[in-house]
Amino acid sequence: MASSAANRQGDATRQQLIKAAERLFATQGVDAVSVRAVNAAAGQGPASVHYHFGSKENLVAAVLLGVGAAVRDEIAANCEALAERREAPTPAEVVRALTDPYLALLLRHRVRGMRWVQIVVQISRDGRPAIESTGQDAVAASLREQVGRAFPDCDAERIDLRWPLVVMGFLQMLSHADGLGGRGARLGRDELVEFYEDLVTFVIGGAERMLG
Repeated sequence: MASSAANRQGDATRQQLIKAAERLFATQGVDAVSVRAVNAAAGQGPASVHYHFGSKENLVAAVLLGVGAAVRDEIAANCEALAERREAPTPAEVVRALTDPYLALLLRHRVRGMRWVQIVVQISRDGRPAIESTGQDAVAASLREQVGRAFPDCDAERIDLRWPLVVMGFLQMLSHADGLGGRGARLGRDELVEFYEDLVTFVIGGAERMLG
């Protein structure tokens, strides 16, 4: 019983640290936030992050997986479904295999989801080691295969150079969505969906222009 209670308390502390890190990383930047600041924001002792995660980089990985594991798994499932089809996917299908899980996340967890998107933009730009431990590289490779099927006449090297522009363009714009309402207010649910659909239309057009 004591061990079970300790495990629950440990899990609760880990979640407090993850949520505190999410808030700080999204608003201040991953590199600008110290372990001490995360501990303080979570109301924990000065050694808490290292005790529960071992290092800041492991905490970053935990933050990426906090609400992001579902996005990763949904993208992977979308890629698998496209791979099982005999016919090649359309550019729109490939783009939506990537983007639809992000909208689903924001509709489920608006505040934490948007923070996560903002952190992903930082992490993707910096290429931090934490990405490797999330399994994201394998998903990106699966998606890249479907991009190749959708654009069979495009040189593989060009896809490798241009597809990341498609991904980062989508993420960058999505990360700013909550400042696009009236007077900088957060978009309402229907407004977010409308913005997302317009953004995806733009992203599909860009992909077709660069790779088609």
